[in-house]
Amino acid sequence: MFPYLRSQRVNLQLLQETAARELMQHLDSIEGSKVIVLDESMVGHLELVTKPEMFTDRGIKLAALKPESRTPKDVQNIIYIVHTQVKLMDQLAKHLKDNNHQGRQYYIFFVPRRSCLCIKHLENLDVIHAFTHIYELTWNFFPLDSDVVSMEMPNAYRDVSIDGDTTALFQASIGLVQLQRLYGRIPKIYGKGVMAQYVWDHAKQLAIDEKSLYNGYKGAIDQLILLDRGIDLLSPLATQLTYEGLIDEFYGIHHNKLTLPAEHFPAYTISSGSTAVSEDPERLMGDKDRKTIFLHSGKPLYAELRNKNFNEVRILLARKVKDIQAQMNVNRQQQSVQEIKSFVERLPQLMEEKKETSVHTAIAGLIDERINVYSFSDDLAAEQEFMICADIDRPSNYIDDQIARRADLRNVLRFICLQCAAASGFKERVLNHYKRELAQVYGLEVLLTISHLEKAGLLRTQTESRAYAVLRKTLHLTVDDSVEINPKDISYVHSFYAPLTARLVEHSLRPLGWQTLKSQINNLPGPAFEDFQLQLIGIGGRHAGGATPSETSLMHARRVVLVFFVGGCTFAEIAALRFLAAQEDNNVEFVIATTKVINKHSFLDSLMSS
Repeated sequence: MFPYLRSQRVNLQLLQETAARELMQHLDSIEGSKVIVLDESMVGHLELVTKPEMFTDRGIKLAALKPESRTPKDVQNIIYIVHTQVKLMDQLAKHLKDNNHQGRQYYIFFVPRRSCLCIKHLENLDVIHAFTHIYELTWNFFPLDSDVVSMEMPNAYRDVSIDGDTTALFQASIGLVQLQRLYGRIPKIYGKGVMAQYVWDHAKQLAIDEKSLYNGYKGAIDQLILLDRGIDLLSPLATQLTYEGLIDEFYGIHHNKLTLPAEHFPAYTISSGSTAVSEDPERLMGDKDRKTIFLHSGKPLYAELRNKNFNEVRILLARKVKDIQAQMNVNRQQQSVQEIKSFVERLPQLMEEKKETSVHTAIAGLIDERINVYSFSDDLAAEQEFMICADIDRPSNYIDDQIARRADLRNVLRFICLQCAAASGFKERVLNHYKRELAQVYGLEVLLTISHLEKAGLLRTQTESRAYAVLRKTLHLTVDDSVEINPKDISYVHSFYAPLTARLVEHSLRPLGWQTLKSQINNLPGPAFEDFQLQLIGIGGRHAGGATPSETSLMHARRVVLVFFVGGCTFAEIAALRFLAAQEDNNVEFVIATTKVINKHSFLDSLMSS
């Protein structure tokens, strides 16, 4: 259904097809005409699992869970597919009462599992009796690309660190078991951080309880590395300088889609015969004056550009335009009939390349406008000063100037948190200085936000440990002569700084890598742990005794490492891991799992919200 999800070793299309089959089996068991009502975030999630044709072929209409939405009276079944969030139950109950007709059947599909709290709330609203059945769709991971899966839980880090709600961690444990059920047991496990330890402990216990899984043979994945977002709070706050990272930070990539005003794409026209809103999930929440661009590895040009530093993207796009012009402007009068025929056969592909190049040239132009301003350069320079630990033990003049000018609060807090992460905590007088200045300029309400950031570990007082300053040197986190075009090191993703998480993964690939790392990362928050689920031989992680010929042939195959970011990861971190996988010496493939792909804005927004 989604060819771009296919890969040789860990085919994530299997995960998508399993989720789609689960939904369709439930729908096929319900007789009569149907309307599916989706909450706002579920619209995008559904598109990651199935295509609109699956519903139109069955005569099923789609609708959004909005106060004004009404369903035709002749519809026999209304099916609500919603996340397990109590706040959605009020909307659901109101929608049900507004669309209640005699003889109609109602169903709820909870994603990823049913919630006693939600059901109790529906009982309190006196609507639970109206539902014929309550199902759950066990969609723990949504495949975003051939090497990336996401739980699509943007508030996971906040829920655990600020609210003390470990639901996301338990769900991550269930998701790990589900992945092993599909792709086989993972023999070697390494991890760092409190949340990472929690996830693995529960996943291991769930696997033991499921005896058939616990006793199974090793599957397609050789190794699991669990990384707690809390061990590296600097990387998600830093400005990403890859093409994909900049798109996400400036405009937001949601469910593999970018939505921009259509005026930026003159060639874009909206067909009068476009699919009806009620039948296409893409347009349920859409705006007809905006263009939606799909961003995944199924688009060859985007696959080539996405992980590049933006300075290299400019060069590649210019080269692509020149190549297309050269092919289009050849003098056909001097060509033979065979050469003209070959060109005509190639023409549809060439026109598609021209269209894609035009789209990405427009996007790159928009990004160029955003980064070629003094404020962007100044912010980047200030970030890099913090990253090299320059004057981090005293209040920053740049931050004080930003506060005095009453700059955007989120950006001011980002700089303060960056300085705190680089200093491994503030001295008491520095933290108090920032609190006083913020309260005077932005009002006392800001103290609640500061309290959230302190609970989340982004603002804290200094201890004897200076973990970042030490690791910056031992792991070479900052590279002065970083190369952005045809890079040799993962630091290109920030043009200066290598994400700590990606550097840990890089070092773990070396012989005895994790054992060597453990002593270096002791000062980072949380425990470092390792576990083995099978008796192992050799570096490749094959189980001992009686290896079959097919297993023996895999002994020299590329290792498959599942890297799970508990609490979110950025596109820059994903690009860094893809860069490592592209180096032949590493002989590795990565599958990247995360609670959510985040950026500096979305990460702080989740922590600042009340």
